[in-house]
Amino acid sequence: MPLLGEMIAARLALGGRLEELTLNASNVVVAADDFDDDPGHGPAPGEYVALTVMGEGAPEDDATWSVARRARAGTLQRLAGRLAAAGARYAYTRSFDGKGTITVFFAREA
Repeated sequence: MPLLGEMIAARLALGGRLEELTLNASNVVVAADDFDDDPGHGPAPGEYVALTVMGEGAPEDDATWSVARRARAGTLQRLAGRLAAAGARYAYTRSFDGKGTITVFFAREA
């Protein structure tokens, strides 16, 4: 999956070390009650598999990407083509305590 390789490369480019990166996969359910009608302000209601790559490195501004609302800068802007090609529905980056994450949501298949 080219997107996963790009997610890892993005954390490495910010100073992360390969042996210290963490990959996490989670099942996520977004209920209609949790949904914010502002496009791109979170994933739409549904069931997802979310992949997260986390590691140390330079801080980056928190950002979001969705099919309806493209990121204007940073890692998610650089990954926009890969996100779309992989069928991602939503993605976000976060920085905290000297670490950063890239999380991508994929619609879960029945």
